[in-house]
Amino acid sequence: MANLFINIKSYLFLLFFKGALLTVEHVKDDVEISVEEGKETILRVSEHVSFTDVNSIVRYLARVAGSAGLYGSNLLENTEIDHWLEFSATKLSTASQFLSAVQELNHCLSLRTYLVGNSLSLADLCVWAVLKDNNIWQEQLQQNKAPVHAKRWYGFLEVQRAFQSVGAKWVSGSPKVKMVRFTWILWRE
Repeated sequence: MANLFINIKSYLFLLFFKGALLTVEHVKDDVEISVEEGKETILRVSEHVSFTDVNSIVRYLARVAGSAGLYGSNLLENTEIDHWLEFSATKLSTASQFLSAVQELNHCLSLRTYLVGNSLSLADLCVWAVLKDNNIWQEQLQQNKAPVHAKRWYGFLEVQRAFQSVGAKWVSGSPKVKMVRFTWILWRE
């Protein structure tokens, strides 16, 4: 059994938290999940092992639910996904670097449907989650000024069921609940 307790008081954490929620939506067939109130951000895997960083949490979940394919299919894809997780937590989340980060994202997506490989990955989930609540990005979308490839990719993901489900739980960067606690029971055969 693994427990994840999440405190959503910080706006920056909220951006990354949506990536965790999207990951949960994609692994819930492999991992039993229940939601309760909690006070801290931690994935407790065992008495001696726990994770407090959202990117570490989503990596762990993707690895546990390997059949979901969210962490890629080889070492190169694993590394590319790690790159985009770091990108979402640094460049894309820093106001002074945001516009150049979106241009980098746009360039990467010029000939791709997904950020890594030929299917949805943690990279897509976490980068999309940061864009979802970024005011500059939302303004670019509304004014039809968002870079074309990034806009196409964002729109493609936004209409998918899991993204709509997570989006419905949040209103303009504010969670509908103040704190969430996930209790995960991991079933393995």
